[in-house]
Formats: sequence, C-alpha cells, structure tokens
Amino acid sequence: MKRFLWLGFTLFLCLVWCGCGDTFRPIIIPNPPVFPNPAAAHTVVSINDNGTIVAGSAMVIDVSGDTDVSVANVGLAPVHAVQQTANTVLVVNHSVNGSAADSITKLNFSSTVISGAATISLPANSAPNFVAVAPLATTAYVTLPNYVPPSVGVINTDTNSLVLPTIPVGNNPDALAVTPDNSKLYVANQGDGTIGAFNTVDRSSRAIAGSLTLAPIWLTARSDSQRVYVLEETSGTLASIDTTSTAGPDTLTESSISVPTAVKMVYDSNLNRLYIPGEAVVQVNGVGVLESAVLIVDVSQMAPSTIAAIPITAIPPASRGAQDPCSMTATATLNSVDAAALPDGSRAYVGSYYENTVNSIEYICPQVTVIDVVSNTIKTSIAIPGFTAYDAFCSPTQSQRPPRFRITMAAGGDSSRAYLASCDGGMVNIIDTTTDTYVLNLPAPVGTLPPIPPNPQNPPQNPVFLFAGP
Repeated sequence: MKRFLWLGFTLFLCLVWCGCGDTFRPIIIPNPPVFPNPAAAHTVVSINDNGTIVAGSAMVIDVSGDTDVSVANVGLAPVHAVQQTANTVLVVNHSVNGSAADSITKLNFSSTVISGAATISLPANSAPNFVAVAPLATTAYVTLPNYVPPSVGVINTDTNSLVLPTIPVGNNPDALAVTPDNSKLYVANQGDGTIGAFNTVDRSSRAIAGSLTLAPIWLTARSDSQRVYVLEETSGTLASIDTTSTAGPDTLTESSISVPTAVKMVYDSNLNRLYIPGEAVVQVNGVGVLESAVLIVDVSQMAPSTIAAIPITAIPPASRGAQDPCSMTATATLNSVDAAALPDGSRAYVGSYYENTVNSIEYICPQVTVIDVVSNTIKTSIAIPGFTAYDAFCSPTQSQRPPRFRITMAAGGDSSRAYLASCDGGMVNIIDTTTDTYVLNLPAPVGTLPPIPPNPQNPPQNPVFLFAGP
C-alpha cells in the first residue's frame, strides 16, 4: 500500500514539475483605459476680442456646470493663448493701428477661477501673434513678425519679462512648436516659406535638410519629441521634420498627403493621430471628388499615412429648428475649419459652417460633425443655431486685422463636453458628448464701450480662440 502511495506522490510531483516549464497558460492581458489629461480637466477658456480701443477678455467655462465662472480683462486685441502649467495661462495681445500695446497677459488660476493677471510687455509694434511653451516649463516663446528683424521673443514667466536678445527668424513668423522634451523650437516663417529650428538650451540654430513647396501655416510636435509636423498653406500639404538628431541637421520631408484649404491641424496624443479639416478627395460613385472633409492621419510611424478621408456634408436647412435663422437659408459651400478630440479616445468633433443670405441678411450656419474614431465613420451631425454674419471683423478674408479662425473648437478634459466658439455669434456653444446633442450657448462678456444708438446695449465680444484650460 505504501508503494502505491509513494508512486502516486511521485506522479503528482512530476505533474507539478511539468507545469512549471514553458507550457502555455491562458492569462488576462490588461487593457487599461485612456485617462484624460489632469492638467486640463475642469474648464475651457474663450479668448475674446473687444475692438481696437478697449481690452479683450478671457472667459472661463466650468465643464461640469455649463456656466461661465470667471472673466478677466487681458490686453488689447488678443489673438492666441496657451496653457503653460496647471494654474497658468498665457494670452498674446496683438497691437492695432500702430498701438504700442503689444504684450502677453499671464493669467493665474485658483481652481477654475482667475485669481490674478500680470502684463508682460513686448517690443512696441512687434505685432505678436502666437505663443508656445513646453509642458511645465518656465520659458515661453512668442512670434514677433513686425520686429526688426522679425524674431521670436523668449519670455521668462517667473520674472514676467522678455529675455533679450530676441531670436532672429524668417519673414512673418506665424506659428511655433516646442518639442515636449523642451529641447528644440521650430518656427513657421509664412513670409518666406521656411522653417526655422533652434536649440532651446542656448538658442543656437539647427540646420534643416529639405524644403517646402508652399509656405508653412501651422506646426505641431509629436508627444515623443521625435517628429514635428508642418501644414502648408493653400494646398494643405503635410510635411514632417525628423528631430531625432542631437546635432542635426533635421530632415524635412513632404508627404503625398494634402488637405486643400486647411488652416489648422489637431494632434491627438492618445491615438497618435492628426485631424486635418479642410477639403479632401473622396470617392463618390467611384469618382474622386474634392469635398469638405476631415482627413485622419496616422503619425505613429516614421512616415505619416492616411487612415480615412471623411466627407462632411451640410445639415439640410429644413432639418434645423424653426427658430434657427439658418432654416430659411439654402445650403451653400461648407467650410470645415477646426476639430477637437475627446481625451478618452472615443470621438472627434469637426466644426464647419456655411454662409448664406436671406432677405439681404447674411447668416453664418455652423454645425459639428461627430466622428467615431474606432470605426472612422460619422456618428451624427449636430446643428448649431445660426446667427448674423459679422464679415467686417470675423471674416478671415477681411483686410484689417482678421481673426485667424472664424470658429474654434475644444474638448473638456473629462470628455463630457465639446465646444464651438463663434466669432460672428459672440458666443461659445456647448455639446453634451454623452448624447451628442446641442445643450446651450454662453455669450461672451459684453463690450465695455458706451452703447451706440439705436442699439440698446453693447453686444458680446468676439471669441477668437478657444482651448481646454486649467
């Protein structure tokens, strides 16, 4: 009997020993969710222009409450802004009609409320138009296209001062990108069609091998700091800069990807994608047709590649509410100009509009198209109530100090809301992403000039830039 017991025990040990080898065992591979960026989870901030005499403003919208919780004055004619740290926002104020009021307004936040503002003076009449920072850095960079020579200013946000000398660049610098590792700075020189490159540690220039066919109008850096992407004007050609070399030169390569009429591209760091609204060739009954569209581009590999070209069609006027003035219009050419990607990686929202005249009144008719980024298909389209056009200021084609964007978009850091700000309408429109429906609009702060008869009150200011805030 003992022999059988020992034999059974020996066999059991053999089984245990065999199980410790390379035999496959099913295991659960965790698939963690993508979490929102905690640095931009509570608010969105609208930057509003208030004309050529009175300071503009920043309006803070609480994502969870759909209310404007804080308003503060910034400088004259704000044009662009960026969040620098979890509690700091920088706003670029652009000079007007020879004004010497060029500056950056540094806004400090306490939770969702602006707790203070400081003015950082810039060279008079330098016409700053773009500001960029690396994450959590205490240095900011601002384009100074009218400075002699055209330059990028370096700002110490600890001392709130401009560090001299400035960095000379090409003509009409109008966009910047700082690599997230804070080692390199890239400048889009729209005036001469070049890209400037610099080491941030000592401001020394970096050589770039390669050139662009058309002038650059937008830059964005990949989250791993190994690529910077360039959008060219008119053609919307996408180029990339290989930034991996320590000593340089950086290699600039144009791709075959193009999105005509595109003015901006939005980088989704969660999915390593670019969303480029504009026009694209889409297949209609087997024929390639240039239509309003958003191009989704994979930038996770060395060379960018197209994931999908999704046509964006206008919502029929008859489908709009009876109180919407756009219900009386005829559908016109749709302009797709901005996008916002939810931090949870589920959807992207594309902002578009058309312009049409009814009874001698010109209307702007916006809409938001919801893209399911898993299937890369349209989930739904959301009509945003229209409003009277303000071409004298908000049209990108008007000659005197046009805003860069007629409509701008942003997403709340918790992915519960998407926003569309309209220059013409003087408001920020809110979309509930749980149901993908339009909720309401919040008017920008009213102007501070005395009302001009027969207007009973000052109209709201004009939102010119929108971004996820502290």
